[in-house]
Amino acid sequence: MLPKNKFFVFITIALFSCATLLFSESPRVHQTLILEDFELDGDGGAPKRYWTVVPDRFGREGNLASGKNLQELRWVKAWPEAYFGTEKESGAGEFYFGQKKIDDENAVIRHTEKSATSMSVKMCFNRQGYRTVELYPLSKNEESGKYEKTPIPFKGKVEKIDFWVWGSNFNYNLQLVLVDYRGVEHRLDVGSLKHIGWKNFSVPVPSTIPQSVITIPSDRYLTFKKFVIWTDPNERVSGATYYFDHITYVSDVYSELYDGYKLGDRDYVEELEKEAPQAPDEADVVQ
Repeated sequence: MLPKNKFFVFITIALFSCATLLFSESPRVHQTLILEDFELDGDGGAPKRYWTVVPDRFGREGNLASGKNLQELRWVKAWPEAYFGTEKESGAGEFYFGQKKIDDENAVIRHTEKSATSMSVKMCFNRQGYRTVELYPLSKNEESGKYEKTPIPFKGKVEKIDFWVWGSNFNYNLQLVLVDYRGVEHRLDVGSLKHIGWKNFSVPVPSTIPQSVITIPSDRYLTFKKFVIWTDPNERVSGATYYFDHITYVSDVYSELYDGYKLGDRDYVEELEKEAPQAPDEADVVQ
């Protein structure tokens, strides 16, 4: 039997060990991934992913919900030079950084991804107030040939979203909307767009947004639904143009390995089930 003082030490160490196991952080593997780069397809020159801009009714002709959309959305040759650098005069996709001469061979230094285009939105409303436009990513329905609003899925557990916006000093504000696995929307305030030129925004994703469960598969991925631009009621509502470029995010992509971990991967299981024989229908079984 242990003496009282040694028994007390033993209990203390045991409790400390349990607390360490319970509250220690799980391993993490952080990666910076591209969600949307607004680049064009090299074959046809069309955007890799189309977007659409949806205003409230005061952004349409006649202030009618069925009126013509007064907003304009384009993909233009522009990018934040603070991040991507400046293209050489040859226009061959070579970039340089800093104050070196363009024709200096040593000036061709690349340490970031290449950018050629960004998405521009030109806003116009018929009346001042808290006017809004919403920017949705699209995908094409191959059967109907029409485009549908389609949220962009993230990978892993998202911790931060980063992107660039060019502003023209209008007193507008920006939000982004995420959707969790339950279909619940989460609006994150990005902040004011009252700035001139390119500005980098970094938006932390609150830990209160669920991205996992205790059952397997445990990952529950977020999706990016839309941007929302709000006008200030005292600001002009025509002439504002914004450019969006290079949406990236920092995500924890760590996957715990255990015996049979692949069966917790939805994509892997879907491939297995395509070739797996199924049980006969209940109607074909003698009861």
